[in-house]
Amino acid sequence: MLKAEHLSKHYCSGVIRKHHVDAVSGVSFEIGKGEILGIAGNSGCGKSTIARMLMGLEDPDEGAVWLDGQKISGLTMGQMREHRKKMQMIFQHPESSLDPQKKILFSMTEPMKIHRVYREQKKMQQRIEELFDLVGVSTGLLSRYPHQISGGEAQRIMIARALTLDPKVLILDEPTSMLDVSIQAHVMCLLKDLRNKLDLTYLFISHDLEVLGWFCDRISIMSRGKFVESGDTEQIIHNPGHPFTKELVDSFSNFGQEEKDECKQNPVFPDGCGGEKLYRSSQKVFCEPGSSDPADSGDRERTGCTAVCSEK
Repeated sequence: MLKAEHLSKHYCSGVIRKHHVDAVSGVSFEIGKGEILGIAGNSGCGKSTIARMLMGLEDPDEGAVWLDGQKISGLTMGQMREHRKKMQMIFQHPESSLDPQKKILFSMTEPMKIHRVYREQKKMQQRIEELFDLVGVSTGLLSRYPHQISGGEAQRIMIARALTLDPKVLILDEPTSMLDVSIQAHVMCLLKDLRNKLDLTYLFISHDLEVLGWFCDRISIMSRGKFVESGDTEQIIHNPGHPFTKELVDSFSNFGQEEKDECKQNPVFPDGCGGEKLYRSSQKVFCEPGSSDPADSGDRERTGCTAVCSEK
């Protein structure tokens, strides 16, 4: 469904003494239909740059992006318009995607007008009501301004807005990191439910392995612009090969126990969604990046752990 081949992005700053930064270096991955791939890594490792290149918001210096069997990197804005309907992005700060001077209704109808999905206002209104019911928010919010709604409501509205064009792929760039833990778990349950109902494909970007381990089918670990390890979620969480991955796993396994013990009131989650487990164990990850280059390893898809490779 979505494929990236050897994506690279380099930045240069300064006039006299130029400083070159390799934000992304030779990253490749493929996501099948209905699959959830998670990308984890510390801040500044290049996760969001990958998302922006996939969406065509930035052009890769090297490599290509394929969507549903078609190459979409290097297309003009006009050529890219049709493909944008197939792939939408949900950002970390939902308020940044809402016009502060316009009511929520304007932001909801804007994508449909740009892509000419519906020409009649009545059909647009009907579609919005269906999506609001799907994500669990009241249509009364349509008459409010962005500053008049909560963070959880804003993120649910952004999910609904992304679905107005019936996309096949959603790129989720830390969509719950700004929310309270209880609200975060509810939103994650919603995203899982939407994946099953609408047969969506997700690329989920986060620094929180606890969330990725609960949500994703596969995880790729990123450090300094490169994937250092990739594999099934169970394998990455319970049998990490790269030293950086081990640090991440150890951090989310041990950090924040005191904060978890202080939780006095547990929210109610839908039966079977797993949100209560995520809520009880949610915590942050803090670590330092590794520096090894990726290499093949027998028991995992990709790893930069040379010790594991030599043992094989």
